[in-house]
Amino acid sequence: MAADAGVGCAHDRWAVPDPRLRCPWKDHQMPQATSDILRHRALCVHSDVASLLATATELDADTVHALRAASKEIRGLWQLLKPILDDFRVDQAIADLGETAASLSEARDRHVIHKVLTRLYQQERGKDTRKALKGALQRLQATGSETGMRAALSGHLRDSWAKDYHRWQTLVLDISAAELISAGYGSLYRKAHGLARKALANNDIQRWHRLRKWVKYLALTLPLAGDGAWLKNYCADLRRLAENIGRLHDFERLLIALTELDWTDQARDQQLHVCTLIEREMRAAIEDCAAVASAILGRKPRKFIRKLHAAACTQNL
Repeated sequence: MAADAGVGCAHDRWAVPDPRLRCPWKDHQMPQATSDILRHRALCVHSDVASLLATATELDADTVHALRAASKEIRGLWQLLKPILDDFRVDQAIADLGETAASLSEARDRHVIHKVLTRLYQQERGKDTRKALKGALQRLQATGSETGMRAALSGHLRDSWAKDYHRWQTLVLDISAAELISAGYGSLYRKAHGLARKALANNDIQRWHRLRKWVKYLALTLPLAGDGAWLKNYCADLRRLAENIGRLHDFERLLIALTELDWTDQARDQQLHVCTLIEREMRAAIEDCAAVASAILGRKPRKFIRKLHAAACTQNL
């Protein structure tokens, strides 16, 4: 890297890519430079996405899930760099990938609500509740929505991923581990910490939903900081919180879908029975979210940053 690459206009950080980046990393060893660690991970995710998009013209449920997860990880990496780069193209990258993920959300939700309702039915042992759940599942299936669980692969989706790959290939960045922890991870944690406090104080489902992506950003990017016991356990707790919030989201989407169905007057009791069951599951999910969030996001940001410095100083960064 040129000596003056880190000064002047932030746009200078997009330059001609180093041809060595096209060579595979051997033996899964991370390069020592902090910026190379981030770029290496981003290009690995892009390689996986390229494989998914190589020949497909239609995306099944598993591929939709994989693409949405990849989008979250790359957006998490950009969010990690955002306080350091201060470049408008970082916001553009985050927005573009968010748009591609959103374009797949309808197919994802259709798949999930059928899956969740089927699981509730299979797990239920009460005769009346099982009958009500079966009726709800039959009505949902009668809408034909399960046939639309596959998503078309658009040229826009391909283009968005190709543009982001070019961004990472041409990004020139020189940052220290200390800067990445204090500014990058510190920013992610402060956002998650603030949203968690509001969700815990107000018990508002929408606040939990807004927290989810920041929890995922942390869970997906923190492993790059090291593989010590504390980081591994902390990332596992973050994933558990994200799953609990995801469960809450899925129950809410199912509840909305069921209320929109055409229930006959004779089936109103079944509708009420099923909706009451789902609302109970949502309350349990909120309790789980609150318990985990209090434990892992209650630490003040400065204390978290100090803890991460101590945990990461002898690890990858």
